[in-house]
Amino acid sequence: MEYETTGSGLKRTALITGASSGIGAAFARVLARRGWHVVAVGRDRSRLDPLARELRAEVLVADLLDEHDLGVVEDRVRDRVQLLINNAGYTTYGAFADLELQPELGQLTLHAAVPLRLCHAAAQTMQRGGRILNIASLAGIAAAPGLASYGASKAALISLSESLHHELRDKGITVTCVCAGYTRTELQTRAGVDASALPSVLWTDPEFVAEKALLANERGHAIVSPGRINTLTATLLRILPRSSARRAAASTYAMVAPVGWDEPASRMD
Repeated sequence: MEYETTGSGLKRTALITGASSGIGAAFARVLARRGWHVVAVGRDRSRLDPLARELRAEVLVADLLDEHDLGVVEDRVRDRVQLLINNAGYTTYGAFADLELQPELGQLTLHAAVPLRLCHAAAQTMQRGGRILNIASLAGIAAAPGLASYGASKAALISLSESLHHELRDKGITVTCVCAGYTRTELQTRAGVDASALPSVLWTDPEFVAEKALLANERGHAIVSPGRINTLTATLLRILPRSSARRAAASTYAMVAPVGWDEPASRMD
């Protein structure tokens, strides 16, 4: 674990896990433009340093699956962080029985247990006006054949987020869960899949997701699915009979073709 402060006179502090690329990096850029001091958390210093130089961000290099490193991040959350964004994650793809077990367990830890611990640290120390954003997925709303562990772990995060939204509102802390759809990041490539067959209308850009997520949080929403197609999809997945939602999800995920699993546990942090 490494810790470095680049120096900033900014007063409001946002801590973002999985900040080195994708949605996490988009959050970092949007918040820096708005005058926030960004604490960028990730495993790879070589990927975080360029972002830190660009944004004058604080870098916290940590492996969130390492107990010691996670403890350090918890301590940083307790140190006057006004906005916590739980974004770190990864996915695997394929038939559950054919996949290695450890990456599947890792997803459950990274998407559910780690945000739970960081939310707990924030809930105990944030002042009124504090904010939490948990980045989940449409895959957590209904069954996700082909992404079974990913969907299950994101479902846990959705439930946690909605519960905390209710519990913490009297303390003046707003918790928002972001059920993102297909977003143009490295997630699919790192999972060893080709998602190019999916219609372009299903895709969103990371900065769009970040902007919409922050707006929803500012407005006090418990949950948001950025983009009209994602909002419609989330609504349909909730109101359809579960058997129909399951079949619809399976049909969509079947359009994602595996290209090999040389690095099945690659993480987006």
